[in-house]
This record gives sequence, C-alpha cells and structure tokens, in this order.
Amino acid sequence: MNRHRHPFVLAALFAALLVGLAPVVARADEPNSGIAIIHSNDVHCGGLATSASAIGYAGIAQAATDAEALFGEDNVTLVDAGDAIQGQPIGTISTGADLVDLMNAAAYDVAVPGNHEFDYGIPRLQELAKMASYPYVSCNVVNTQTGEALFEPYTLMTYSVDGQEVTVAYVGITTPTTLTSEAPSIFQDASGATIYSFYGEDDGQALYAQVQKSVDAAEAAGADYVIAIAHLGKDATSTVPACYTSTAVVANTTGIDGVIDGHTHQVYNTTLPNKDGQQVSVAQCGTQFAAYGKMTITPDDTPGPEDVTSEVVVAADLDAPVAEDATVASAVAAKQAAVNAELGQQVGTSEVGLSVYGPNENGEPWWYAARMHETNLGDYVADAYRALLDADVAFINGGGIRAPQTWVEPLANGTFGKAPGSMTYQDFISINSFANNLQLVEVSGQDLLDALEYSVHKLTPAMDDATENMGSFLQVSGITFTADVSIPSPVKENADGGFDSIDPLVTRRVSDVMVGDEPIDASKTYTLATIPLLLNASGDYPMFADCTYLRPDAGLDYDALVTYLQDDLHGTIGSAYANPNGQGRINLIGTPATVIRLYNRWSGEHLFTIDVDEVQTLVGLGWTNEGARFTEYGESDNPDDPFNEGNEYMPVYRLYNRYNGDHLFTTSTAEAQGLMLLDANGWVSDGIAFWAPKTSDVPVYRLWNPYMTANGGAGSHLWTTSEAEKDELDELGWDYEDIGWYAVKAIGQ
Repeated sequence: MNRHRHPFVLAALFAALLVGLAPVVARADEPNSGIAIIHSNDVHCGGLATSASAIGYAGIAQAATDAEALFGEDNVTLVDAGDAIQGQPIGTISTGADLVDLMNAAAYDVAVPGNHEFDYGIPRLQELAKMASYPYVSCNVVNTQTGEALFEPYTLMTYSVDGQEVTVAYVGITTPTTLTSEAPSIFQDASGATIYSFYGEDDGQALYAQVQKSVDAAEAAGADYVIAIAHLGKDATSTVPACYTSTAVVANTTGIDGVIDGHTHQVYNTTLPNKDGQQVSVAQCGTQFAAYGKMTITPDDTPGPEDVTSEVVVAADLDAPVAEDATVASAVAAKQAAVNAELGQQVGTSEVGLSVYGPNENGEPWWYAARMHETNLGDYVADAYRALLDADVAFINGGGIRAPQTWVEPLANGTFGKAPGSMTYQDFISINSFANNLQLVEVSGQDLLDALEYSVHKLTPAMDDATENMGSFLQVSGITFTADVSIPSPVKENADGGFDSIDPLVTRRVSDVMVGDEPIDASKTYTLATIPLLLNASGDYPMFADCTYLRPDAGLDYDALVTYLQDDLHGTIGSAYANPNGQGRINLIGTPATVIRLYNRWSGEHLFTIDVDEVQTLVGLGWTNEGARFTEYGESDNPDDPFNEGNEYMPVYRLYNRYNGDHLFTTSTAEAQGLMLLDANGWVSDGIAFWAPKTSDVPVYRLWNPYMTANGGAGSHLWTTSEAEKDELDELGWDYEDIGWYAVKAIGQ
C-alpha cells in the first residue's frame, strides 16, 4: 500500500496549495477494471481499535489493502467525510493531533472538514491540515474579509484503468450549519464580527451555486468523474435544514457522479436524482466506525453517475476477528495507552465534598442523590453547561450525573460522594459518562414551567429510595423555584411515562420561579443549555421538541466540566459549592398530609379534614378530635408500592348537606355530581378534601347509619381504616357501604 506515503507526493500537494491550484496526484499506470474508494465518516474519536462492533483504523486500512489486490495498488483511494478529530478524550487532549496521526498511519488520501473539525479553532485546524499527509478539501468555506477560501475546493487524482488514464475530482462540502453549531467566536474577528461564510444564505441557493461552480471547475481541469465528499446528510433533522442536505445539493446540481456522505450518523446506501433526473449513488456509514463504505467507479467512454456503484460494510456483519493492518493497530494501541495515562493526571482541585449517592434503607450508599433533590455536584454540572454556552438556564437530568463507585465518602447531609482533593480528566468523564453533545436552544417560559412540573411530579415528602428511578429529575442553573411535593402533581403522563400535559383543574406544585433575578415570564423566550436527551420529542420532555436550535452541537458535556473548572473557577471548586444540598435553587417543601377524623357528639356526624385550622375551629364548636386516621403521601409498607409504579392520585370530594349539617366523602365524581344535582336533598360541594392514591394497602371503609341523623337528616357517614371498628359498628346499626378508597399508611398500624 503506498497511498500518499511518498514524500514527493506530499511536497507536490503543498506546493499546489501555496499557488492556489487544485492539487493533482499522479498515479502509476497499471491496467485494471476500475477504481475503488474506501470511505469513513463521523468517527468522532470512537471505535479506533478494530472490534466486533467497529472497523477501526486498522480495519479500514486493511480493507483498502484488500481492495488493492482487486483493483491495483494505485487504484484505491481512502476518504473521510468529516468529524474525525472530536468526540472522545483522545481528541480533546491532543486537540485533534492524535487522530490526524492515525489517519496518516492508515494512509488516508483525502478528507473533508466536518463541523467538528472546527472545534479547536481555525488556527488549530490549519495546523492540523499541515500535519496531515492528505489534503482537506471544502468548496464552501471562505473568509468574507479577504475573499480567500480556507481550503481547496477539490483535489484531482488520476488512475490508470485498462491502460487509459481516468481523472477523478473529489469535491469537499461542509455543512453550512457549522457556522451556528460551533462556538460563534471561532468564526469572528477580534471585534466580534463574523468573518467566515459557509454559503448558507438564500435557503441553500448560494450553496448549490458554489458546489456547481466547483464541479464545473473540476471538470474544466480534466476530471472525468466528480465524487462529492459531503458532510451534509441526506435527511432533514431538527438540526439539519432540508435545504442543506445532500438530497437538496444533488437535486440542484449536475455533474456529481457519487456522494460520500456524513454528518447525520446514519447508515445508508442509496441513489438520489440530480437536476437532470440522473440517479446518483449516495452512501453514509454511521458513526464511530460501525461501518465503512466502498464506492466503485467502472469507467466507460461516456462518464456519468451510472458508472458509480457503492456498498456499505457493517462491522457487526463481518466474521470475527475483523482483519486489520498490524502496523496501524500498533499505532492505535500506542495512542490509546498514552491517552489513558494522561486521563489520570490532575486538571484541578475540589476543596469541598461532592454529593453523589444517597443512602438506602440501611444507610448505605446506593442511589444517585441527584435523582430526587438538588446536590452540589448537580449545581456544578449545570453551571458548567450554562457558562460554556452563555445561556439563561441550564438543565441536566439527574440520571445523567454519574461517578465512580469509589466516591462514597460520607458527607454532611447524609449522602455520600467524593472527598475534597484532586480532580482528574477521568473524574469528569465519569460524571458525564454518556459523552453527550451540548446544545443551546431557545424555549418559552411556559415550556420551562412545564418541564419543572414534570421534573418533580413523582417526588414525595418521604424522600426515600422509592424515588431512585426518577432519572428525569432536573438539576438546574440560572433558575430557582419552590415545589410543594405534598400535593398531587397536575402532570398527565403519556403512554411512555413522559410528559403529556398539565391538568388545568389541579394546582401546580411549582411556584416562585425566578430566571436570574426576575420572575419567569411564561410568554418570554429564554436560552437553554442542555443535552439532546431532554430535547427529544419521544423523551420525557417533549415540550422542548419544537425549540429553536442556536447551537445544536456545542461540544462534549465532560469537556465543559473541565473548561468551567479551569477557565471560570481558576482550577478550584471552592466554597460556593460547599453545601452538599446545593445552593438552594430547588426548594422542596411539604410534609405528609395527616387526615384527622372529627366527631360531633350532638349530631353523631363524623368529618375528615387535613386542614389544621379547620380542626381547631371545629373543636371549639363542639367537635371532638378523634385523632389521625392515616397519612397521605407517606411511606407505604406494601411490597407493590404504588410510588414505584408511577402511582396516580384521585380526589376525595367532600360534600356538605346544608339541611342537616352532614358531611359525605367520596372518590366518585359521578356520585358527587349526582348528589349535588339533587338540589332538594341539600348537598353542596366543599371541594377536594385531600387526594388518595388509587392503589395501596390500607382500605378506608365507608359506613352509613340510617338512624343516627343530624337534625332529622338522612343519616351519617363514617370512614375508618380499622376493620375491627367497621365490624363493631356494623352490629350497632351502621351499614357497610364499601371501601371508599385506599390510604397510603394508617397511623398506628
């Protein structure tokens, strides 16, 4: 294999770049039946080593070698369609250099810069391009102040097929969303003015015109075939407008004979119609080396897209072990070993203990504390997101905050976590172990309010480990609020358990919401920094599905944690994060509601209430306090705990009879409405007395006494959780009417 390993070829490439010409790579004559293009995309520093699920650099190098045996040593080209140098610590630590080294080792011939090639800044990208033994090509990145293109628009490679020279142009296209998906400062001058363009104007028309111009120039320079290396993706998504897809580019241009695609992490091998109706082969290979592509050109006397075919080879479909180039495999192993050593080095210090785990029923560290209340580690993570993206608000779900199992130092609030001391890069990777890309979006104040309601909708005052699985509970930055978790939630869940809607007839748990120093405005637009999981239409927070993306791909979450520590906190997590319970952003209030039973010795009536003021008033009017009967929203002894099953609550209506003073409680809306409709009987609504769970283990019996009346009324009702009392009263003339509802836990039982 000799793809671009020769010094004179590299020298010729850079000489061509210096004079502003599209470089021409000469190929030795060797009769053959075609040209093979092996390609990758969106490696994102992952799957570098060959495995059952990843081709790896050694695997794709070997695939190119195998193709040389079929097509000839000089008729195989290795191509990457962008986003190779970012996505894992190996990229961040080396600011891309390690990945360029591995691509050099694998002997890549050409690459397009994806949006993430810009993550480390344009000066660094230019340095990486000089380090590469392959050219980066892109036709649509230009400095608007100087008019100079950042890259050559294409490169020409000449092959010998059956004794005839065939020239192929590789035209690079970088998604115009790069300008908005990366940090704005990358593309600005010292005054903050944007000085780079990706031809993203006019709903794609400027892009199509630039691509067509480059294709025409390549053909004029002698190209028989034009292969677009397009970091675009063929399908529109929430972050990829339809006008910037490869589908749109092909449909609005002519002369492109094949497209090696990237950006959207999809796997496909298909054809798309161009402006003349010709079908053009288009292929993409997913992400992190889950697959590689092979595009074949079989030239004839009338070159066109019909001469180009493609296939995608999925790693999981290959026989194990996947064949690999030993030299490249050794290079990958050496790089990864060096990175692993560097991950253990200190990047900062924490002067405070960071709360991670909450205690189980035995007081042992078990569940993640960030899943049910504010923690100082949750504050830190959310603050890092907000600082990096300069957002109004930041959210991270508690289930997304992890840590090593060794972080179990007892902390002041009864939780467990990391003791004060050094912080390594690996520590931060452990905290945000899912390696999410941060996103900056615009959302409404109403959406933020609804999200907070869902965040706390399953919390109970017991605050026990029954809430462990609430991974959707939000840790926040830039916003504060109070939530009364002793009252039922107004949230209605969808079939998957996510947010569906808010019941307008039920009081919201969340109140006193402040964004910054001002009360939240439901009609106002705010910027939110978060992760893709919380913006997914099919996830727990679908209220954000229609948000406006400002920066849809703003870098890795754990990199933000390191950047915040070093740039904003000057290397030390200090006293601002000293309280394991956090800074008081999430104020959870409410205690289990005790249901008191009162008895009126003059009328024989019983009344239930959770209102302490009402109890005191009625006792002064002759009612006897019979004590607490059961507790709502308390801990259940039932092994089939309803709180673990997404338990819902039902209202217990209290009715009052204006003629005889009797009170009646029912969980049946129909019964309550029916009695109130019988106006002659005198029943009126006293409202909802309290909320009972639909299922639990303590029956609340309802009895009726036709003889014990109040002022000659229709009889008295009594509720009890005591089966013995129920049976005794039954013998004294009380009729057992049924179980009225189920209580969570009876007092004294």
